Amino acid sequence: MGGSSAFHIIFSVTFIAILFGGHCVAGAHIAVDIINDIGPNVQLGLHCKSKDKDLGSQSLAPQQHWGFREAINIWETTLFYCHFEWGNQSKWFDIIYIKRDQWVCEHHDQCVWSIRPDGPCRLTGQEKCFPWHDAAI
Repeated sequence: MGGSSAFHIIFSVTFIAILFGGHCVAGAHIAVDIINDIGPNVQLGLHCKSKDKDLGSQSLAPQQHWGFREAINIWETTLFYCHFEWGNQSKWFDIIYIKRDQWVCEHHDQCVWSIRPDGPCRLTGQEKCFPWHDAAI
């Protein structure tokens, strides 16, 4: 009976090592910094959330920053989207999409986003701009 218990322990440890080994993100986080680059004298309203967490509404003056830091789940499916409003505009964008952002942002310790009328631009690494999502939320 002792041999069977030892086998189960070794099997369990090996299985966990294979499952998570080399790809474990336990304790990994991603930081986001959002900058209002809509234009001079234009206030930017924003509200960011995930499926499970609501970060609340914010209001940014021109060139003002706001940010947050979130844990990356072990499945690497962490997703946060933000709704942005200014003037008569209402737009939204996935501000954290791990499959797109993780490796670029981890290398630089955070994702810096410039929010512009034509769409958000990730300034981290090589600047890359993205279109707004089409559908309203």
